[in-house]
Amino acid sequence: MDNQLIELLEAIQIDKEGCETIRFNEGSLFKVIHDSDSHILVKADSGFTFTLAQVGQNKLWHYL
Repeated sequence: MDNQLIELLEAIQIDKEGCETIRFNEGSLFKVIHDSDSHILVKADSGFTFTLAQVGQNKLWHYL
Protein backbone atom coordinates (compact mmCIF):
# COMPACT_ATOMS: atom_id res chain seq x y z
CA MET A 1 0.00 0.00 0.00
CA ASP A 2 3.04 2.28 0.00
CA ASN A 3 2.43 5.54 -1.86
CA GLN A 4 -1.24 4.74 -2.51
CA LEU A 5 -3.20 7.98 -2.92
CA ILE A 6 -6.81 9.03 -3.06
CA GLU A 7 -8.33 12.14 -4.62
CA LEU A 8 -11.47 13.89 -3.40
CA LEU A 9 -14.26 14.11 -5.96
CA GLU A 10 -16.19 16.60 -3.79
CA ALA A 11 -15.23 19.16 -1.16
CA ILE A 12 -15.51 17.92 2.43
CA GLN A 13 -15.60 19.45 5.90
CA ILE A 14 -14.06 17.61 8.86
CA ASP A 15 -15.15 18.28 12.43
CA LYS A 16 -12.67 16.49 14.71
CA GLU A 17 -12.85 16.83 18.47
CA GLY A 18 -10.11 19.10 19.79
CA CYS A 19 -9.45 20.65 16.35
CA GLU A 20 -10.91 23.54 14.39
CA THR A 21 -13.15 22.65 11.44
CA ILE A 22 -11.02 21.76 8.43
CA ARG A 23 -12.16 21.98 4.82
CA PHE A 24 -10.60 20.17 1.89
CA ASN A 25 -11.44 21.07 -1.70
CA GLU A 26 -12.35 18.81 -4.58
CA GLY A 27 -9.15 17.48 -6.11
CA SER A 28 -7.26 17.32 -2.80
CA LEU A 29 -4.89 14.34 -2.56
CA PHE A 30 -4.26 12.20 0.53
CA LYS A 31 -1.90 9.33 1.31
CA VAL A 32 -3.62 6.11 2.41
CA ILE A 33 -2.30 4.96 5.81
CA HIS A 34 -4.63 2.00 6.37
CA ASP A 35 -7.32 0.32 4.30
CA SER A 36 -10.09 -1.84 5.82
CA ASP A 37 -13.37 -3.30 4.59
CA SER A 38 -15.40 -0.35 5.92
CA HIS A 39 -13.03 2.66 6.09
CA ILE A 40 -9.72 4.04 4.95
CA LEU A 41 -7.38 6.11 7.11
CA VAL A 42 -5.77 8.93 5.16
CA LYS A 43 -3.14 11.58 5.90
CA ALA A 44 -2.94 15.13 4.53
CA ASP A 45 0.39 16.83 3.77
CA SER A 46 -0.06 18.77 7.03
CA GLY A 47 0.01 15.48 8.97
CA PHE A 48 -3.73 15.63 9.78
CA THR A 49 -5.30 12.15 9.68
CA PHE A 50 -8.94 11.14 9.32
CA THR A 51 -11.10 8.30 8.05
CA LEU A 52 -13.33 8.03 5.02
CA ALA A 53 -16.03 5.40 4.55
CA GLN A 54 -15.45 2.84 1.81
CA VAL A 55 -19.05 3.42 0.62
CA GLY A 56 -17.86 6.86 -0.56
CA GLN A 57 -15.47 5.31 -3.07
CA ASN A 58 -16.08 6.66 -6.60
CA LYS A 59 -18.71 9.07 -5.20
CA LEU A 60 -16.80 11.24 -2.70
CA TRP A 61 -13.25 9.97 -3.40
CA HIS A 62 -11.34 7.54 -5.61
CA TYR A 63 -7.98 5.76 -5.66
CA LEU A 64 -5.29 7.08 -7.97
